[in-house]
Amino acid sequence: MDAVTEHAGPSADPGMPNPNLAARMIAVARRHPARDAIISWRSGRRRRLTFDALARDVAAVAAGLRARGIASGDSVLLFVPMSIELYVVLLAVHHLGACAVFVDAWAGRSRLDQAVRAARPRAFIGSPRAHLLRVASPALRAIPRAIVVGGPWPLARIAEPGAAREPETVDRDAAALVTFTTGSTGTPKAAVRSHGFLWAQHLALQGHLRLRPEDIDLPTLPVFVLNNLAVGCTTVLPDFDPRRPADIDPATIMGQIEAERVSTTSGSPAFYERLAAWCRAGRRTLPFRALFTGGAPVLPPLARLLLETVTGDVHVVYGSTEAEPISGIEGRDLLAGVERGGDGLCVGAPVASIRMRLVRPWDEPIALGPAGWREWEVAAGQVGEIVVNGDHVLPEYAGDPQANRAHKIRDGSMTWHRTGDAGRLDREGRLWLMGRVRHAAYLGLPDPRLGQRAVLCVETGGGRLDAAVRERLVAAVAPHPVDRLWALAEIPRDPRHRSKTDADALVRELERRPGRS
Repeated sequence: MDAVTEHAGPSADPGMPNPNLAARMIAVARRHPARDAIISWRSGRRRRLTFDALARDVAAVAAGLRARGIASGDSVLLFVPMSIELYVVLLAVHHLGACAVFVDAWAGRSRLDQAVRAARPRAFIGSPRAHLLRVASPALRAIPRAIVVGGPWPLARIAEPGAAREPETVDRDAAALVTFTTGSTGTPKAAVRSHGFLWAQHLALQGHLRLRPEDIDLPTLPVFVLNNLAVGCTTVLPDFDPRRPADIDPATIMGQIEAERVSTTSGSPAFYERLAAWCRAGRRTLPFRALFTGGAPVLPPLARLLLETVTGDVHVVYGSTEAEPISGIEGRDLLAGVERGGDGLCVGAPVASIRMRLVRPWDEPIALGPAGWREWEVAAGQVGEIVVNGDHVLPEYAGDPQANRAHKIRDGSMTWHRTGDAGRLDREGRLWLMGRVRHAAYLGLPDPRLGQRAVLCVETGGGRLDAAVRERLVAAVAPHPVDRLWALAEIPRDPRHRSKTDADALVRELERRPGRS
C-alpha cells in the first residue's frame, strides 16, 4: 500500500466508560476545583469561572432544562454568542444527554430554515437578539420551546441547583453535536458528531496539540474550548467577533494575552495574520509557547510572518469540518519544504489516529468493486484525492444520501471521507497539498440570449490575466464551457474562515461590474 498511511492510535480511553464530555469536565473539576476554567473579556470587563463553579452551574442549568421538558436524546438549537454562558449551556445540554445544534450566524434565512428543519430541535436557546430571528423564520417559530438567555434574562433564572444530578451516561453512538457545512451554496449538510466522536476528537487533538494542564490557552474555535475543558487547562475567550476573525482589534487582543499570560493559542489564519502584522509593525512579539493555526490554507508568507513574531513554536494543522485534525507540521518545516522547491504545500505527517489513502481523481461517487482499493489508489509519489478514516472522521451526513454518495466511500464496516483536496505523500510519509494556489469559482449566471452563461472567476494579485494564462485556464476547465472569464483581485469568501467562496457575494459583485453581460 504505497499511497496509504495506517496509524493505529487509541480510539477510546478504557478508563472512561462514559464518553460524555460533561462528565470529563466534572472529573477535572473535582481534581482542580480552584483552577480557572474560562476567562472572558468583553468591553474591558473581565469575568472568570473556576472549574468548580463551572461544574455546579452546568449541573444546575441541566436540571433547569430538564424541568422545562428537555430530555436525553432531544436536539437543542443554540444561538448564544461566544461567552461563558455559551459553554455552560452547551455542557448542560450534554449533561442531559441531549444534542446541541449550531447554525452559522452568517447563513441566509433560507439556509437557516433548511438547517433547522433538518435538525428538528425540541428547544431553542438564544440571546434576545437571536430570538428576533423568529419573526422572519417560520422554522424557528415552529420549535416547541423557546428560552431567552442574556440581558434581562440571566442564565441563573433557568438554573435549579437543588435538582442537580450526575451527568447522563450516554452511548458512544448517541448524537452530541450538530453543525451544518454548506460550503458557499447549496443545501446545508448536517454534520452529526456523536459523544464517541467528540471523545475521539479530544484524544486526537490532545495527542497533536499536547496541551498541559497548567497552560493558559486562547482558542478562537469552539472545538478547541471543549478540548481544553477535557484537558483541564484554562481557556481565555478572545474579545472579538468569531464571524469575522480578520477584523479583530489587535491592541485589544494583545492586551488580553499579556494580562492573562496566555501560553498557547489555536485558531484561524485570518485571526493570526491580522494580529501578527500588527505586532511586526509595532516591533512586538507574541509570547506564546506554541501557536496552532488551520481551517484555511496557511501559505508561506503567513508562516514567515508568524515565525518572525511568535516567540515559541508555530504549528500548521490541516483538517476540515468532517475530520479535524488530519495532519500537522511546524512552520519552519513548511518553509523548508517550499525553499527546497517541493511541489505543493507540505502539511506534515498524518496524526496518529488517522488512516489516509490517495485515490485517482473522479468526479462521480466512488464504489469499491471486487478489486477493492487497488482499482483506485495512485502509485507512490503520485497526486490523488485525499480520503481519510478514523474515529474522529465524520462517517456520514444526516438525512442526506446524495451528499453521502458524493463524499463517502463504503469499505465493509468502515466509511472513508473524501476531502476533495489533492495531495501526494513524499518518501518520509508527509502529506503535500496540491493546487488551490489560485482561488477560483465556476458558476452559472442568467443570460437573456443563452438562458445561462458559464462564468469562471479567478483570483489574481492585480486582478489581471495575460492572454496565454487565460487560454490555459479555459483549456483546463474543458470540456466544461467558459462563456466569460473574470480576473478578480479578490474573490469574496465566507467571513468566518475566509477559505470558501461566498457565492452570493460573488454574484452581487459581478452584477455591479461593467460589461457583465
